[in-house]
Amino acid sequence: MSLDDSTTAPEGADTTGGRHRPAGPGGRTLLLGGLALLLVVGVAGFFALGGDKGAEASDCVSEKVTLTTAPVMEDLVHQAVKDVNADEPCIDIVVTAGTVKDVVALLADPNAELPEIWIPDSPTWKGQLTSAGWTGTPVAEVLAQTPVGLVGGPAAKAPASWAAALDGGSLAMSDPSAQGASALALLAPYAEMKATGETALTIEEKTVPVAQTFGERAVEGASTEADLSTIAASSTQLVPATEQAYLAARRSNDQLTLVAPQTGVPMLQYPLVDVNRGNLDVMASGGDLSARVARAIGRWFTSGAGVDAIAAAELRGPDGAPLPNGIGLGDSRVLAKVAQKTTDDTLRQWRVLSVPSSILAVVDLSGSMKTAIGDTTRIQLAVQASQVALDAFPAQARIGIWGFSKNRGEGGVSYQEYATLDRLDADAGAAGTHGEVVRKEADALVGRVRGATGLMDTTLAAYKYAQEKWDPAWFNSVVIFTDGASDDSSSLSLESLVNQLKSVRDPAKPVKVIIIGISQDSDTGELDQIAAATGGQNYLVNNPNEILGVLAQALLNR
Repeated sequence: MSLDDSTTAPEGADTTGGRHRPAGPGGRTLLLGGLALLLVVGVAGFFALGGDKGAEASDCVSEKVTLTTAPVMEDLVHQAVKDVNADEPCIDIVVTAGTVKDVVALLADPNAELPEIWIPDSPTWKGQLTSAGWTGTPVAEVLAQTPVGLVGGPAAKAPASWAAALDGGSLAMSDPSAQGASALALLAPYAEMKATGETALTIEEKTVPVAQTFGERAVEGASTEADLSTIAASSTQLVPATEQAYLAARRSNDQLTLVAPQTGVPMLQYPLVDVNRGNLDVMASGGDLSARVARAIGRWFTSGAGVDAIAAAELRGPDGAPLPNGIGLGDSRVLAKVAQKTTDDTLRQWRVLSVPSSILAVVDLSGSMKTAIGDTTRIQLAVQASQVALDAFPAQARIGIWGFSKNRGEGGVSYQEYATLDRLDADAGAAGTHGEVVRKEADALVGRVRGATGLMDTTLAAYKYAQEKWDPAWFNSVVIFTDGASDDSSSLSLESLVNQLKSVRDPAKPVKVIIIGISQDSDTGELDQIAAATGGQNYLVNNPNEILGVLAQALLNR
């Protein structure tokens, strides 16, 4: 650098000829000291102005907040966290991805660390959280959302309603406790009830076959999650899936078609939940920090960057506006949300109905079963009901058939086995599968009617047999079709039967007796007592199609 004429030269410097000479030892020391002074002053001024974020972060004590998000929202959440940390560098926001089922599993583990902030992917989250003793509070009701339709092959056609989809035999459900789209497929029939005329009972009936099929897959160890990439051109299945999931899958599988039932589509919403809110112990230990972080994340989602990121992820914003260019489900009618109680009850019903069934069907073959009921007979009604039930159960269900009347079996016993208790898909040799044997024997029951009603001895024998065949993977039951109480004087008394049933009942191996009355004559207190002795129920059926409702109620009352 050069100095102007008014500049005073440092002591010891040679100014001859207007040029500087190198400073001597004394001058060098003074120069270095001046530079050091300038450096100190500069650093002090830097920190007085606040310094940079990295320096500040190195001096602060980090506070951790845990956040679990639905997998589809993970990339968006990481962007939001980056934005929050730009202003709050001392907060360590730990992000993990997981389904509602993953978080619920943590609730059952006393040693697990529950996330403080949660972005769930199913409308079932609130009931499951509450049942575990937590009171999570939504900071934002909807960060993003996506409608749910049905995905199939190129020939997929839109069903008239979600109830029709349940009843159509082609619905392939994933676990509704883990996958929001499947949960909404179960709830949608309730949301469209005014349009379809369905009732809660008829929806339960339609749910039984779907739930049983799902349960059998779980028992077999097969995957219970639908994979859209495997849907082929010839596929006849309809898989509940979000618009976003369909669009993502179609990039690698152009055979996919997304359809919407004519009644409308449900919307899967992703709320932002402060899990700790309402828990005083957690609040006292600093849980308010999670609420502050949650609010900051929520603000990012409503910012310009957040809105753009939601659109780029092919999700819809809080207003639910369709995606551009009519892609996905377009402007399909959106179904209203169902009540929280309906959501909780439906998920509970699914858990019960999806347990595979093991049923020993015991059919009354006494002479009174020939009595006419309208244009049919009691025995024909019983057989038709059993056939409807058979159609509802998957191939892995265990079904057996007995018939009973006085002196029916070998040695004068009142019962006879026509089909042993076994899986419907079991090999029966030359007869084909066990299911084929069961159907053949059921059809033959109409021609086997004779004698008096030997109900008491048969019930005890059937109950003990079902106990011997008991399997923990199944709901084990004895289903008795009858038109009335026993009229066999040589059989056990009602009191003796009830006492023996109670004495052999084993809580560790539960078997329920379910009695289905096939006429008004069967509406007796005796049948109620027999069923109650095993924790079962007594029902009256006047139409074969009522049998699924009865079985649904029997399963739900276990």
